[in-house]
Amino acid sequence: MDKHVKLSDQAFIQYSRQIMLKGWGEQGQLTLLNKHVAIVGCGGLGNVTATYLAGAGIGTLTLIDDDEVELSNLPRQFMFDHDSIENAKAFEVANRLQEQHPSLQLNQHAQRLTRDNTTSLLGNVDLILDCSDNMPTRYLINSFCVEQSVPLISASVANWHGQLLLVSPDSPEYGCYQCLFPQAPKEANSCKTLGVSGPMVGVLGSFQANAALRFLLNLPSDLNRQIHLVDGETFSMQPLNRQRNEQCPVCRQPN
Repeated sequence: MDKHVKLSDQAFIQYSRQIMLKGWGEQGQLTLLNKHVAIVGCGGLGNVTATYLAGAGIGTLTLIDDDEVELSNLPRQFMFDHDSIENAKAFEVANRLQEQHPSLQLNQHAQRLTRDNTTSLLGNVDLILDCSDNMPTRYLINSFCVEQSVPLISASVANWHGQLLLVSPDSPEYGCYQCLFPQAPKEANSCKTLGVSGPMVGVLGSFQANAALRFLLNLPSDLNRQIHLVDGETFSMQPLNRQRNEQCPVCRQPN
């Protein structure tokens, strides 16, 4: 990036509080303006991450979700209201963000991510946020990111608990999502089966957005080598060290 390029006076005022942060600065703000982030899943986590990333000044967001808004979403998915019900989540989120941030570049896709469309939908992005709510999609995103050397930040919430991790192509020795979860449980744990705390969705979405900004600004983090378990019952976070599973079908090294 040309170091002589500067923010406009209006942009400098708009982003002044975060520009003051250590490691951010005006050049960091310009960096974010040139970044493209994809968010897969526009429900609870996607609502939060999209809001914070757009507000922070990310230049381009791609939103992917084939779901429609339901009444049961409203307690924790604050970008939606009763008029949103039965509308596509990806389009609703995009419309709200565009109203708030007219200069934000948006790509919205009201379709399910599949092996046939991952490259067309997720190509040319700097970072992918997995905000999905099912294991097949999480495995698919993880495989794509490992194969294409695209960084991935994955978060999930169910009941009072959540988890967060970064899979970075720069640190393959710490493995991928499937190293941690080799097989999906027979009875998948989800919001529909276990219930979910709305504030915990906000907590994990905020952590995920914060992790994304630090990654894009190249600020230090241990998230690439750990999984963070967040407990909303005890108000605690437990980081666990990760390592690659040498038998992992996704990221194992060739012989």
